[in-house]
Amino acid sequence: MPALNIAVLGADAAKRAEAAQSIGKKANVDDIGFYHTVFQGKIVTAIDPVAYPDKLAVLSQTLALSDVAMVLADVPSPALGEIIVALDALKMPAVFVTQMDLTPFISKTSLKDSRVFSEVHDAKNYLLSLEVERTAGAPQILVDHCFEVKGVGTVVLGVVKTGAISVHDRMTAHPLEREIEIKSIQRNDVDSKNAEAGDRVGLCVKNAKAGEIDRGTLLGNDGMAAKDFACEVTAVPFLRAPLVSGTYHLGAGTQFEPVKFEGEIAPGASGTVKMSAEKPIALLKAAPMLLCNLNAKGLRVVGLATYK
Repeated sequence: MPALNIAVLGADAAKRAEAAQSIGKKANVDDIGFYHTVFQGKIVTAIDPVAYPDKLAVLSQTLALSDVAMVLADVPSPALGEIIVALDALKMPAVFVTQMDLTPFISKTSLKDSRVFSEVHDAKNYLLSLEVERTAGAPQILVDHCFEVKGVGTVVLGVVKTGAISVHDRMTAHPLEREIEIKSIQRNDVDSKNAEAGDRVGLCVKNAKAGEIDRGTLLGNDGMAAKDFACEVTAVPFLRAPLVSGTYHLGAGTQFEPVKFEGEIAPGASGTVKMSAEKPIALLKAAPMLLCNLNAKGLRVVGLATYK
């Protein structure tokens, strides 16, 4: 059964929640909200970054878990600009729900040909018709929650980004750097022997506990964890000044950690820089990572990084 994960974005939290609820039934909601449904044989999850725009981390994490975005563009706002910049950096497809002329906002971005709808209902129906092309390769799972269930054990929730998994598979949890075994799999709360790219899954695992695995964990055998590493960084072209050495935050999958950046990159330019972090970062080669400046007075999404 194919899957589709939709990021529901916008500045207004109440309107985001309403749009997400129009797509699916509320599941777990904290600083990120998940809403599930099955539509014409497709498992659909709407993901709402509940704590955004106050908490930039949840925007990065929501985008990492999603395939496509629905952007509620009611009025011009700093949040709308930041969302457009993040989507453009990641080259993530999106549709917009608005009565505004968006040309001034998206004409110089990868979103310039995006579909625009006047009503959430029409945007939702369009998105539900989409078929997502999945990336082949080794299995990689981005974790968004982990907790203990009495009589069951350690339960991990997340999205299979690439590849496929089966019961009894062994995978490395990064940055914990420990092998875990999958004891059972659920897709849409139904037991399954396997899952594939796009599926939001619940896994019962052994050899790790909640707290050791948490949001930010990457499950996979192709990744690695490091505190010091080099990245190719492309600075957002809309910045008013170059990126310079200092402390930033890196959105690597569902991880969002401070990093020190050494170098200088002009707006719109690219370069290789050294980064260092206090905590190990789970890294995948060529996986896009948002570079953010939480202290910026304006745009906080400032670049895109890829691990070399």
